[in-house]
Amino acid sequence: MAKIARLTLSGMRNLESLDLSPDLHTTLITGRNGAGKTAILEAIHILASGRSFRESRLQRCQQWQAQQLTLFAQVNNRHGNQHLGWQRQQNTTSTRLNGDHGQSQAALALHLPVQVFSPESQDMLTQGPNERRRFIDWGTFYQHPEFLSAWRAYNHALKQRNHALRQQRPEREITVWHAPLWQAAQQIDQARHDYVEHLNTQAQQLAPHITDSLVDLSLSYSVGWNAEVSLLERWQQQMEQDRQLGYTQSGPHRADLKIKTQGRDALSVLSRGQQKLLALTLLLTQTQLLSASIQETPILLLDDLPAELDAAHRERVLTFLPSLSAQLFLTSTDSSSLPFSEQVTHWMLDQGKYIIKEA
Repeated sequence: MAKIARLTLSGMRNLESLDLSPDLHTTLITGRNGAGKTAILEAIHILASGRSFRESRLQRCQQWQAQQLTLFAQVNNRHGNQHLGWQRQQNTTSTRLNGDHGQSQAALALHLPVQVFSPESQDMLTQGPNERRRFIDWGTFYQHPEFLSAWRAYNHALKQRNHALRQQRPEREITVWHAPLWQAAQQIDQARHDYVEHLNTQAQQLAPHITDSLVDLSLSYSVGWNAEVSLLERWQQQMEQDRQLGYTQSGPHRADLKIKTQGRDALSVLSRGQQKLLALTLLLTQTQLLSASIQETPILLLDDLPAELDAAHRERVLTFLPSLSAQLFLTSTDSSSLPFSEQVTHWMLDQGKYIIKEA
């Protein structure tokens, strides 16, 4: 199980430089709005994924007066003791793993699986297929080791085909990319299908523990083309239209995750509050599935749970969380809104200027 034993950060938003030793089970972070609570969770997420769950532009995460943003974590996982580093300086980022520079972000992600539930989590349901593909690919990346290389190969070939389309190159210079695209697409499609099947089974078992509103929940993988025609045929059929548009219309890059409850599209039948519960259920399902498949439980970052869930559902979630055996980081403006049955480590922030640690 992945656990952060030490977290060091400098130049992160409004936070002073911090060197922290989180609880290996549950750390509760409280403070007023703007105190820097979410920034700590954001720092962990950036270290794990290279991106923020709040911002599309990393420069907004770095203090304007800081020359660099530096993040470091000592992580204990199934491979042993790992040291992960991430730094942004002069609009460039660098990573290191156990002292080795030039490591890929994927290498850090393998050692630091992180799931986050925040006000932005609902975007997975409301902001279109891109966020849902990202959700699927997060789990597929861990469960299928071959997925990353196939995904990289596909995106390289797709970029080249799209460039040839935009440049109105001869057909032979476009179709030359069909074979590598097709080979990678098959691997991606198979891995995603397998993952979503397992995800669907697990979600149906977990959902009743979180809420009673997700009746007959079902998840299915929708490929990014008309499945009645092979993808190779589809690319050939759409050649001229693709030329006019300047991009490839069909393929795994257009795939989607279909989510239904009561046999209908989830967004059409669920209220906003129920959608939040669905998003949380899916994230917890991924956590449970990853733990079962590779014996590595992701670290859970739960941002302002009291603001996202009503008291009854908060109680159900807090009752369920210990069964995951995950390291938890939770934020709230009021510690009394998150009653725990066991003792937790409590950090209190005040405008990012200092931190008080209590057991």
